[in-house]
Amino acid sequence: MRVLFITAYFPPCDFGWGYMRLAESAADALHARGHTVEVLTSTYRHGPEAKPYPVHRTLELDPDWHAGRSAVLQYFLDSPRRERLAMQELETVAGSLAPEVIFIWHGHGLSRAMFRRAEGRPDSVCVYFLANYLPEMPDEYLEFWSAPGRTPAARLAKRLLKPLAEKRLLGEGRPARLAFENTISVSEHVRRRLALSGRIGPNAVTIPNGADLEALGGLHRSGAMPGRLRLIMGGRVSPEKGVHTALEALEELQRLGRLEGVTLTIVGDGPADYTRSLEDTIRSAALAQAVSMRPGIPRREYHRLLAGHDVMLFPSIWDEPLSNTMIEAMALGLLVIGTPTGGSGEILRDGETGLTFPPENSGRLAEQILRIREQPDLMETLAARGERFVRRHYTMARMLDQIEAHLLGLVAGQRAE
Repeated sequence: MRVLFITAYFPPCDFGWGYMRLAESAADALHARGHTVEVLTSTYRHGPEAKPYPVHRTLELDPDWHAGRSAVLQYFLDSPRRERLAMQELETVAGSLAPEVIFIWHGHGLSRAMFRRAEGRPDSVCVYFLANYLPEMPDEYLEFWSAPGRTPAARLAKRLLKPLAEKRLLGEGRPARLAFENTISVSEHVRRRLALSGRIGPNAVTIPNGADLEALGGLHRSGAMPGRLRLIMGGRVSPEKGVHTALEALEELQRLGRLEGVTLTIVGDGPADYTRSLEDTIRSAALAQAVSMRPGIPRREYHRLLAGHDVMLFPSIWDEPLSNTMIEAMALGLLVIGTPTGGSGEILRDGETGLTFPPENSGRLAEQILRIREQPDLMETLAARGERFVRRHYTMARMLDQIEAHLLGLVAGQRAE
């Protein structure tokens, strides 16, 4: 089977986070199983190329929010060229590889017109891997021009140029209408939500992502330390992840005089203004002795850090498709206390595989932290149940087996037509 992966980011890259890692694991696995794999991705690379298969880093994100240039200038000066480039690169790489599957992963920032062309290739099956809600996401330039500017100068420029931009967008056929005929969703929540709104086709399936047990190696949570409760949060540090809710819960514990022995480690990067607001809260609430914030670290180092904690806090506000961060923590034997938003509720079940609380309800989160502090046996019981559940049903190996089988079935169906 010949497979062309298309994704906005691909390692080594500082962007893309968990979505990028899933794409890498799938590409590596299919290559290792004897399939022909190539990757078409953006120009971003932060480190040496080290894959045994071709990685074409020729696509330019559009708009490119990493470039530090106004989206106004990007649209009027660069967008037509970037879209032509995307089409050319698809035709060049696909023309050489003759892929039986065009596998679209992280699509945000890439040309929708390129995806439409991929859907229309007669000798390929186009498949989308949905670990987000791509079919719901608006065209980024349409969204940009409909939103107010952040500064007075930006608001003036957008007000003057918006009629011209909207006329040009209409002439370009935006938003590009995509069929999404073949999709793989990471959770039943994602599949149901998109299917009910009619945004994906009839061939939609659910294949959950999972913990890479091989990458975790022999790591496992160390035993609890008497008198201490070590909490951790890992991943993107941004408002929708609810990091502020965790700090508010610790404030409540401090108000009750129950914070002694409780620590929280926050690992990850995010918007500078939000990070500063968290640091301000830590100072103003006198939480510096209990809370430490660290930038993102390499994956193996992060796994070792995870294993040195007792509880993963997962206070996400938005409808998470399915968090690999949570899955890895459970696989390492940590108890997860989190919000059952989106696909998370398919794994995180209150009193069965972990503990839950409503989004942004810091008081309830504080209660759950106190509950396990006062009942250490409950923490161990729930952590063990969560670990067994994840290692049985949510592993990377299982995900890759299912993806391979599904793609082979689609290719066989294409050949039979």
